[in-house]
Amino acid sequence: MAEQQVVGVSDRSEKEAHVAEHFEHGVDTKGNLSYEHEEEEPELHMRTYVALLSMWLLNLVQVLALQGPPAVLNYIGEDLKGSAYQTWVPNSLSLVQAVLGPVISSASDAFQARKIILVGSCVVSFVGSAIAPGSQSIGRLIAAQTLIGFGFAAVPLAYCVPSEILPRRWRPMAQAVINVAAALGAISGPMAIGGLVHRDPVNGWRNFYWIQFALWGATALGIQFGYKPPKRRTVLDELSLWQKIGKLDLIGFALLTTGLALLLTGLNLGGGLYPWASGNTLGPLVVGAVVLVAFGLYEWKGTKTGILNHELFQGGKAQGRTFTLCVFLIFIEGILLFSYVIFYPVLTENLYEADPLLLVARAQPYWIAAGLMTCIYGYASTKLRSIRGPLGVGFLILTAGTIGFATLQPGQSTIAVVMSGFSGVGFGAPLVLIVAGVHLSAPHHLIATATAVTTSARAVAATVFTAIYAASFSSRAATLVPAHVASAAVGAGLSPDALPEFIPAFLEKQESALAAITGVTPAVLAAAAGGAKQGIADSLRVVYMIAAPFGAVAVIACFFMGDLSKTMNYIVEAPVEDLHAKLNPDKLDEKA
Repeated sequence: MAEQQVVGVSDRSEKEAHVAEHFEHGVDTKGNLSYEHEEEEPELHMRTYVALLSMWLLNLVQVLALQGPPAVLNYIGEDLKGSAYQTWVPNSLSLVQAVLGPVISSASDAFQARKIILVGSCVVSFVGSAIAPGSQSIGRLIAAQTLIGFGFAAVPLAYCVPSEILPRRWRPMAQAVINVAAALGAISGPMAIGGLVHRDPVNGWRNFYWIQFALWGATALGIQFGYKPPKRRTVLDELSLWQKIGKLDLIGFALLTTGLALLLTGLNLGGGLYPWASGNTLGPLVVGAVVLVAFGLYEWKGTKTGILNHELFQGGKAQGRTFTLCVFLIFIEGILLFSYVIFYPVLTENLYEADPLLLVARAQPYWIAAGLMTCIYGYASTKLRSIRGPLGVGFLILTAGTIGFATLQPGQSTIAVVMSGFSGVGFGAPLVLIVAGVHLSAPHHLIATATAVTTSARAVAATVFTAIYAASFSSRAATLVPAHVASAAVGAGLSPDALPEFIPAFLEKQESALAAITGVTPAVLAAAAGGAKQGIADSLRVVYMIAAPFGAVAVIACFFMGDLSKTMNYIVEAPVEDLHAKLNPDKLDEKA
């Protein structure tokens, strides 16, 4: 009996050694580490998890930097006496991301230089965060935000690194876990800056940049020491530096950078600093649009291996068509998201709550729900080996929430908060599953480039539609608010003859002028305030009425995506460690 037990142990050890040898990691055609076994789950170790943690921290600080300042933008503008230019504080960061994202991502793919780009961009943001607190003018703060934008421009790499160091099958779940960090950044950024401003309305926002300073520094160190990818060879390795640079799509970079910079600048100038019909607005808009058309023509006919590499759009339903739809869907996601990010605070401040901390707190159900649900969507997608089903459900809920925002009335404070959380349930799906879809449909050697095209499409959608929303809202408010104020004031007893004096004095908060108008009583002022709220509510509806139809289109488009189940396997395309298959005792016995 004892002898039989010894023999059993020996036989089992031989079987384990045989299987371990059979499922040894592979290398690709260039000699790079890879894991090629489609149906055998690899065993991951601390090196992979530490790398993931560094990307998690990067996503946290990127979104914290993006979402914090807009929450108290009016306070910043007033403190620096630059209210006319204050929209450039968040927009300068987004502009850098939209313009530089494709450039650094394409270089990252060509040179396999993920780490140096990630660390370098974080260091630039670290410097920008140190410059911002001392700002005595809006110009210096915008310059600091531009530097911080370099770290935000690395968003495509922050998305693609987790996907390429984990099995393809886990990509939806990987993006979900990373997006939890983004949700925490979206919560903690506005709450932190809101709390600081609540305590010190004049200078509180400055301390927020010192928080960023610490986080960017910690992130740079975390990536430097936590993300240790093996050297990966490319076909460009034998070339000199200048020859490598010459292989990049320099013409495409120049056209895209120039076109986007001019177009987005024009969109940000219009309706704010200058009228839409002004030459200062139309000049960059028209020239930027023409340059972008030239970029599209060049990428189509002038080159096949540029930023819009033709390989991304080829390969059938599960590849080219799915990638194209993912770019289209992320564009719509940007349209829906920024109707909330920019205009829900406007709605809340004008209708329900003006305190900066409570104003920020009322927006948090959206991000809390999104952070919780993103893991559920990611798990469902991984389990079902499908992107389109969970993605369609998410867009459906998000669209329903957008329609709900269009129905809000001044007295529906609680409903507004509930609707925020409901919309967040839907928002948990689009970003993570679209990015996972891009990573599953694009060739690995173009994964960062494909991600950058996707995130730039989102940034363009956000900027273009924010301008459209703002123009539509302003146009309606200019008519509806005075009309509602007049109707409410007359209903409360004010003589119609007094309206020409009353309306401008009331809207501009000229207390001395109001006191001099005959018939102005506390009841009239209260009624006029209610009328103003109703006018704002009716004006804001147009934002969500514009956004909602795009959500409906997205729901339908999801079901035209290809079947990605075959490509959702256990292959790891760029592991950071030497991977082997997990040894499952049940399978060992079967193989024996």
